[in-house]
Amino acid sequence: MQPSSAPPLRIWASLGAQVHCSPTVPEGWVSALRYDWASGPQSLASATRRIQIEVGPLPPVPAGARVQPVVLPDWTVQAQVAGAEVWLEDRLHVRVGTDTQITVTEDGAGQDLWAVALTEAHRAAGWLPLHAAVVAGPAGAVAISGPSGAGKSTACLRLLAAGRPVMAEDRAWWGPAGEVTGLDRVLRAFDDSLVQFAPHLLGGPLTRDIKGKRVLPLPTTGEGGPLLALLLLGHTGDLGPAARARLAWEATGVPLTSAAQQAAAAAVQRLLRLPLRAVTREEVLDVVAELVDEREGG
Repeated sequence: MQPSSAPPLRIWASLGAQVHCSPTVPEGWVSALRYDWASGPQSLASATRRIQIEVGPLPPVPAGARVQPVVLPDWTVQAQVAGAEVWLEDRLHVRVGTDTQITVTEDGAGQDLWAVALTEAHRAAGWLPLHAAVVAGPAGAVAISGPSGAGKSTACLRLLAAGRPVMAEDRAWWGPAGEVTGLDRVLRAFDDSLVQFAPHLLGGPLTRDIKGKRVLPLPTTGEGGPLLALLLLGHTGDLGPAARARLAWEATGVPLTSAAQQAAAAAVQRLLRLPLRAVTREEVLDVVAELVDEREGG
């Protein structure tokens, strides 16, 4: 176990897990990981799993490991997978389980590689990542998914302007108990969308991402309650059983290890029992209100 005298920053909760960063992990890396992955007001006492992060040499890749590409927004990671273990670009090694072990080389790893590693750890424990925005209300929360350019960021701006608590723009997680959580700390939007839908957010320090979008602090993070529905922006085709299954898998991505594959398959089956509903940009505010607002006698 981590010594009790360790700095509190090195032990934190992430989606039901206690993350322990060993003394070999530089403070700057710990701070960056905690910023991206610490979840809401959850206490360490309620976290039942453990993720141990250490710096050191990676174990050798076995001869029978399969190579699986993982497509990220800006490049493709070549993951090598063997049983419960994953190697990422000779920089990170992950062994998933009740106690997950992550080893990083002394050269460190980029944010995107850490995202693959920690996503796999949480997937194997039954947490389903959703490429979706999340908005909450008294009755629960809805996730809003769709391909790049479908309008998730604009929908978030309109919901914020309407006084809705937006929990995530793009990084949502659905837990084994049905709770949905957002891990986003910022919202990204183009100036013209801000001018049209949320001009009050134009003030303050100006920071832009590589696509020229403004990076704005997201005022609400944490748990949004039970997931009530998955809304699909930009979908105009069939929503029969096969299409629903395909869209659900597209929203969550591809698991790597057998444990994560089994857990994700079970979670997707649960997701398919919820309403999946195609909405347009014009409809999204009314549909969200219909779903998340408590109705008298409901």
